[in-house]
Amino acid sequence: MSEANLKLYETIYIVRPNLDEDGVDKTIATVEEFLKGQGAVIDLTDKKGRKRLAYEVKKMRDGYFVHSVFRAPAESLTAIKRMMTLSEDVIRFLIVAIPPIALEASAQL
Repeated sequence: MSEANLKLYETIYIVRPNLDEDGVDKTIATVEEFLKGQGAVIDLTDKKGRKRLAYEVKKMRDGYFVHSVFRAPAESLTAIKRMMTLSEDVIRFLIVAIPPIALEASAQL
């Protein structure tokens, strides 16, 4: 798939707190492999570390936050959301599309 057909997305997801560092890294690798399998190009992956949640999510009070920026075909987004929802290690996630106008504004800064 050509680079021109890829839309830019940003995601933040929370990994279960009861995993050790290797488990968190394995979960991140699993998510990245799935994204690449869907034709995505990963621009950034940043582990933000373990943080306290504002409220309980699935009976958990904290989790490991991971921030990623990737480019993917728009039609692959449904499969990506489904994988994140079904993953037992990801307790919450949010994926947003970055509009082209935001990219132009940030490039001018």
